[in-house]
Amino acid sequence: MPPSKPKPKARREASGPRRVEGSAASRARRVVPSWVAPVALAAFTILLWARSLAVPIHEWDDSVYLFRDARLGILSLKNLWLILTQPFYANFHPLTTLTYAFDRAVWGTWVPGFHITQLAFYAAAVLGLYVLFERLLRSRSAAFAGAALYAAHTIHVESVAWLASRKDVVCLFFYAPALFAYTRYCDVPERSRSWYVASLLLAAAAMFSKGYAVILPAALLAYDFCFTGRLSRRNVVDKIPFFLVAAVSVYLTVQAQGREGALVHSSMEVGRRVGLLAKVFALYVGRSLLPIDLSAFYTIAAEPLGAMPLIGSLLAAALVGAFLFLRRDVPAAAFGIALFVLPLATVMNVYFRLPIWMADRYLFLPTVGSSLALAALGNFLYRRLRGTARSSRDRGLRTVLAAAVFLVVALYSALTMARVDLWTSRVALWSDVVRKELHLGGSGPVLANDIARVTNLRFAAGTPISSLARAYQVAGNESEARRINELLAGAGGAGGVEGEMTIAQKELGEGRFAEAMRRLQPIASGGSWLSPLATMWIGVAEGQLGNREAGRQTILRGVELYRKTGQPATDGLLSVGGIEFNRGNYADAAIWYGLAVQETPREAGPNYFFARALEEQGKLQEAMAIYKRIASGELPILAGSTVTWFDIYLQMGSVEQKQGRLRDAIPYAEEALRRSPDPSKREEVRIWVESLRANAR
Repeated sequence: MPPSKPKPKARREASGPRRVEGSAASRARRVVPSWVAPVALAAFTILLWARSLAVPIHEWDDSVYLFRDARLGILSLKNLWLILTQPFYANFHPLTTLTYAFDRAVWGTWVPGFHITQLAFYAAAVLGLYVLFERLLRSRSAAFAGAALYAAHTIHVESVAWLASRKDVVCLFFYAPALFAYTRYCDVPERSRSWYVASLLLAAAAMFSKGYAVILPAALLAYDFCFTGRLSRRNVVDKIPFFLVAAVSVYLTVQAQGREGALVHSSMEVGRRVGLLAKVFALYVGRSLLPIDLSAFYTIAAEPLGAMPLIGSLLAAALVGAFLFLRRDVPAAAFGIALFVLPLATVMNVYFRLPIWMADRYLFLPTVGSSLALAALGNFLYRRLRGTARSSRDRGLRTVLAAAVFLVVALYSALTMARVDLWTSRVALWSDVVRKELHLGGSGPVLANDIARVTNLRFAAGTPISSLARAYQVAGNESEARRINELLAGAGGAGGVEGEMTIAQKELGEGRFAEAMRRLQPIASGGSWLSPLATMWIGVAEGQLGNREAGRQTILRGVELYRKTGQPATDGLLSVGGIEFNRGNYADAAIWYGLAVQETPREAGPNYFFARALEEQGKLQEAMAIYKRIASGELPILAGSTVTWFDIYLQMGSVEQKQGRLRDAIPYAEEALRRSPDPSKREEVRIWVESLRANAR
């Protein structure tokens, strides 16, 4: 009889990683209790990211997700059902939306409370990774090192500090336990179904927190392959329910994004597309290791490719080779490579094209894999060197590796604190983006004078520059915002749809309605997120050209386009009202502002502008009643709103003055002076206060 063949080494780990019990490990556990590492990790994470509580509402999606979603207003069975079944703003992530509903119920409009929730999810997710890493690496110290690397990673600032990116941290909160539960299912000889069901439910929760968790079925297959060396029929059959859940998630996500223009087919030439994909991959690998030169907005699609596509191709080939080579001796490292590459497949523009090609938040899940791979390789190196070194040198080896981990974590932490601090100011954040986009160099706020020195401004992306102008406007620096917008419009709006909208807005303001209509029509029919607003502006132009009824119907069609996204048409109606207001058509402005109030009746902003239109029509008592409701807090001024307490008290003083009640106007004027954010405005208000005092005697 021929001798039986020995089993491959990797096959001994077929049921998953098992803990190795040794005397050194036992002594370590006796000296350091098991709870110390997770407690220290949680404390480190919370302290490092505590500054994120000061991050304000940012312009893009924050106010929409937090305050414009009507489903969040009241916790009711109807709203719960709508959250679980309806997309909103080109997204379908019901579990993340439920966390926003929790925040609205608990914190109201207090923005730091929203950040407390977000940080709690992140800290809990980091602990989940620690438990997962400990199981995969069979080493508490290596797991701690890997989880600490992940917790401190600077690339995560966008996901942790930006409230609109809540879906990343909520997804990870379920993603890590889903992987852990599956390893437990594989490790139990009788194949306990409870762990399998737990893994499936957690995977579904991750997918319905953010769509890119649909890679979990493939990740679980990668786990099987790395820790058994093969894929059995049972391994594949086990994944069928996971793939079915993933298919449902993909379908709902594509339906939500595709119907609202967030996900489009690209007509880009194949060679250019492949080159861009390779370049983006190279940049992602680099930033996962050394997170520097980060930005809140990348314009990589418009830049030259250079040598980066070749580097990206070589890196991709190297990672494939490393995966195949390491899966036998260091399966955790190979699995880490899989966890790095697989999530990128959902955000790389291979078939569909997202509006942006690259974002820091897209590395939030992939860095789980890079952190695991680095910790696994370090642990493997330590064990190999310890096996060849004398025992007296073992402590020195541990010290060297611990020092290396400490230095990397310290570097990441320093970069993270600096970047979080940048996010605490809208002007600072967008100045950073504009400096990188326009290659201005230096640091600090970018002013209109800095932009004016750029000779090729018309070739630059318009979004960062217009966002900087908006940031100055929210900060109360109207003059700087106006000058930047004028430069942007004078340069042809710079690149992109946003630039075209800037020009169209200028044309509407100057009375060139036919030109504005021609510019807006492609945007209105293009299916982008600006299509509803472009449609409404076309309606304004039609009305000004003499066809008032057609214009009104076009504006209302734009309102319906907003509502199809689940978003109220408040901003569009305020924009239309603003155009009419600036042209002196106060009665028409009041109509559109009134509709904006109907869309979001509990916000101060729409009510304030409606009151302004009433005031200009001479309806002073009606306007004053609205101002007082805002001042009393009945109608809250939401974070990030262009309406400020200065505006409210200024108008209250103005109404009292128009009614001849100068003494009553003085306290409001003085309060406006105290709250004035702009030195030039403060001087104007000071003169006004002195005039009121003099005339009231």
